[in-house]
Amino acid sequence: MADALTKPDPFLWRTRPRAPQPGTVLAPLSELEDGSAREFIFGRGTTVFSMFVVRRGDKAFGYLNLCPHYSSPLNYRTGHFLNEDGSRIRCTMHFAEFRIEDGFGVAGAAQNCWLDPVPVHIKDGNIVISGPGDLS
Repeated sequence: MADALTKPDPFLWRTRPRAPQPGTVLAPLSELEDGSAREFIFGRGTTVFSMFVVRRGDKAFGYLNLCPHYSSPLNYRTGHFLNEDGSRIRCTMHFAEFRIEDGFGVAGAAQNCWLDPVPVHIKDGNIVISGPGDLS
């Protein structure tokens, strides 16, 4: 997990159990409404890999579903990932808020901390997990 002083490694997520492979198609972009977020789960039980994607126009931003403040899922209470106006990612347990574009904590208990990214990109109309060659 990233800390307040270190921008997170975009491939640290690969070390987690049940992490999907780069190139995995998550969903068609058309299935995720603009300004919304969706969870994607791989595996089950205690080693489940949970991530979410936020759509902003024709871009998508992916993160581990793990609050850096307390290591709980961001959508613990309501199943939602965004604040009321959809402008920030919000932890429903502690109400910490993060910028959508880079996962930096801007308010609450996780201020100045980072969400751990799961890089994604759009390919052929689908949201796809990025590999090293896909990042620019």
